Amino acid sequence: MDNIQNKGVDFTKLQGATLIATFFSLWLAVYFEHDIENLLAYILILSFGMLHGANDIKLLQVEAKKKSKPYDFLRILAYYIFFVLSVAGLFYLLPSIALGLFILFSAYHFGEQHWISKISGNPLFLIFFYTAYGLVILFLLFAAHNTEVSDIIFDIIGIYINNGYYQIILGISFFVFVVLYLTKYKQSNTNIFLELFYLLVFFIIFNTASLLWAFAIFFILWHAIPSLGDQITYLYGDLSRKHFIKYVRSSLIYWLASVSTLVILFFFY
Repeated sequence: MDNIQNKGVDFTKLQGATLIATFFSLWLAVYFEHDIENLLAYILILSFGMLHGANDIKLLQVEAKKKSKPYDFLRILAYYIFFVLSVAGLFYLLPSIALGLFILFSAYHFGEQHWISKISGNPLFLIFFYTAYGLVILFLLFAAHNTEVSDIIFDIIGIYINNGYYQIILGISFFVFVVLYLTKYKQSNTNIFLELFYLLVFFIIFNTASLLWAFAIFFILWHAIPSLGDQITYLYGDLSRKHFIKYVRSSLIYWLASVSTLVILFFFY
């Protein structure tokens, strides 16, 4: 649940530190063996990565209280369990459709977290804008590691995707992203050239690091950590060590459930 708007942490002020951490992570890849690199990536994804999405129920509870709406914990929990089972069932019965929806949802999720405080527009515009930006990120990664990605997709749906398709979708997504931005640039509080510079940074990362490590760098440094800061500020009013510990404690049971579910699905499939 990343659609949290607040007056808390402005992570744009920390972009310099993020860039330094990004290239430091890239530098580590030169010295680490592939197995160690993958191990670190899994640890980061399962810790910070999973943690940032593990507290959605708590966030919904706080949002309901702020809006004076009734909140039924068991009902929300039942919806979550039903959603997880539905996704697993869809991947089992209709893997091609499930994978396509997963990519679109992930793209929207990444785009929303990055742009929600930077641009405004009607809901339909934001859906297309967030999704287009997220698809640029994902297909930059897919195109950079097309052989590995195609092998993974083949294992899931039984269809091998040629690199040309990644390039085409990347080009279309980038075009849509730029056009939509230009239609709303007056309502944006960011610089398009700065955003293009960030995309160049991602391009360098994705074409230098291994697939898993490249994804971990982007996912943790550019998505999960900023999202954690936003969530902690939304829940507790500001970002501090005390509130971070409180957040981790309140998320622990959901995080354990998420990791356990992921491990079960991994071995099942």
